[in-house]
Amino acid sequence: MVLTLAVYLYYLVYRLLYTINHDALTFSVVFYYAELHGFISLALYFFQLWRPIHRTPSPAPPGLAVDVFIPTYKEDISLLRKTVIGCLQMTYPHTTYILDDGTRPECAALAAELGCEYVARTEHAHAKAGNLNHALPVSSGEFVAVFDADFVPQPHFLDTTLGYFSDSRLAFVQTPQHFYNTDSLTFRFNVTKRERWTEQDVFFRLMMPARDYWNSSFFVGTSAVFRRRALEDIGGFAVETITEDLHTSVRIYKKGWRGLYHNEPLSNGLAANDLKNYHTQKLRWAQGNIALLFVENPLWTKGLTLPQRICFFASVFSWLIGLPKLIYFIAPAIMLLTGRYPIDPFDWPLIWRYGLFLAVVISSIKIVSRGHTRLFGDEISHMLNFFVLIKAIVKSPFRRKARFVVTGKGAGQHSGLQGLAPQLTIIALCFAGVEWGALKWFYSISRDRLGLAMAIFWALNNGVLAALAVATVTAPLYRRQAFRFEGAIPVDYTAESHHGTLHGQGVTADVSDTGVALITPSALPVGDPVHLRLHLGSQAITCHGIVRYVQKGFTSTEGPFRYGVQFINLTQAQLDIITTFCFNRMLPTFLQRAEATPSSSTRLLAAWRRLRQRRHPTPSMPISVPVISETASPNSHSCRPLDAEHQP
Repeated sequence: MVLTLAVYLYYLVYRLLYTINHDALTFSVVFYYAELHGFISLALYFFQLWRPIHRTPSPAPPGLAVDVFIPTYKEDISLLRKTVIGCLQMTYPHTTYILDDGTRPECAALAAELGCEYVARTEHAHAKAGNLNHALPVSSGEFVAVFDADFVPQPHFLDTTLGYFSDSRLAFVQTPQHFYNTDSLTFRFNVTKRERWTEQDVFFRLMMPARDYWNSSFFVGTSAVFRRRALEDIGGFAVETITEDLHTSVRIYKKGWRGLYHNEPLSNGLAANDLKNYHTQKLRWAQGNIALLFVENPLWTKGLTLPQRICFFASVFSWLIGLPKLIYFIAPAIMLLTGRYPIDPFDWPLIWRYGLFLAVVISSIKIVSRGHTRLFGDEISHMLNFFVLIKAIVKSPFRRKARFVVTGKGAGQHSGLQGLAPQLTIIALCFAGVEWGALKWFYSISRDRLGLAMAIFWALNNGVLAALAVATVTAPLYRRQAFRFEGAIPVDYTAESHHGTLHGQGVTADVSDTGVALITPSALPVGDPVHLRLHLGSQAITCHGIVRYVQKGFTSTEGPFRYGVQFINLTQAQLDIITTFCFNRMLPTFLQRAEATPSSSTRLLAAWRRLRQRRHPTPSMPISVPVISETASPNSHSCRPLDAEHQP
């Protein structure tokens, strides 16, 4: 970290003393600001990651009084139902509250059906923070757990987190905000290569544990447990900004309380599935964080330690990256279209220094990030977000208390040209610059072939990056109504065909609220009903479905076959059983497979080492295969798997 910052500082000093173009002074100063912003960002990033720590929880003491709050406003009832069921199934004794800020009769009916408490308020000031504060006086638990309406906790959530509160000055325990819909804008997962990238992986899996070392981890709005006395000490959740989570955390630390981060995904929620809701969420987070500078600036507010001031300022500063990214995205196009460069001279002494600087920075980020970063995925994310972050910077000084807008969840909406206008503009500028630069090269209009080549390469890179961002957003993958949980469930099926009744066993490839992807050894009639028996761990449910289609690539006459089967007339009880099994059994298994893997270079080194250890390594891949076993002996009949009701 220190070496990298020294190299970066040397580069900045060299740039300032020898390469500022006084013939294009404004352009040069603006471009230098973007580079200086990068140095500050990297220094703050390194400071936060100085020493990640891993915590091991103590057993939860018995007899603690715990209230579980689920604030909701207008989320879909089926989505809320999953969260309520997950909260009710947490094994540590507790009381679950639905905090309905929309005063909806269907929410009250859901609470009555499932057996939890229902709290609604007549006035709706201060959005989510006001809703939580309204519930504090009408509940009495010593500890308060908070879950957003789309976050489903694991059964052992409270058992894992409550043991930390043996420390009497501990105010809250935060766990990762983990999203399970892998088809969202924030998730990339390659099953074949076992590579994944999530937008917030570095923050939740690395930065928050490292901030824990500085006693500056913070509440992120969901999946946390509070000591009620700490909340009462600061007057409840902060209402002055729309990011009540960060603001509340700052006030807790100012009062001398401690926070703690447990680095284990113990709940799973839904990420925004389309660009509109994704940007709505980003704008709210950015505005709320930047507004903290004008309400309770962590740099000079009283009560924080110096490391806490630095860490909380870093949280705000990270949202100011939009303008520097815009400068980097349009700079090569300006260079090519106007012939004016922010750097002069653009020669080999500069290039080798810049190459050394860039190599050191990229290598150090990958090393320090411990395999949790994918720089290419991060750049696509910046391309999608830069304009929204600039909008937040412009709005925040003039509207300190922005309107709280709930992020829509569920099926994604089609991304129109309006939402992609900034990225399309970048594409147009970059490729116009590349074309003009190519003409200048071909007709020898410019003698600066080196500068021209670098600008063309840079503009082409930015244009392709913007095009990939647009392609990512407009892919049909993000418009599914129901998320599909990947995993194998044994299935007995019965179907009627013109050859008679077909009986067989198959296995699921994925499961959703609406149906399954069923892999079978024998063909099924497409468009006809099928009788299914799903073996969900210790339970089994019987239901009906329709075979809607057979997937391409699985249509040979010899099998196997992969069919899309839609459920018909599932009862609510059956749906709840499927939901519980998916969240508690299938999802943790899938997420374990989808853990972040080492970088390509690290894997190459590991492969080279294995080759040295053995001449002929046997390629292998770990897979999960459900098996129906049958045993027979001369004195016994064939044994089939026990049904749920017959299991000991």
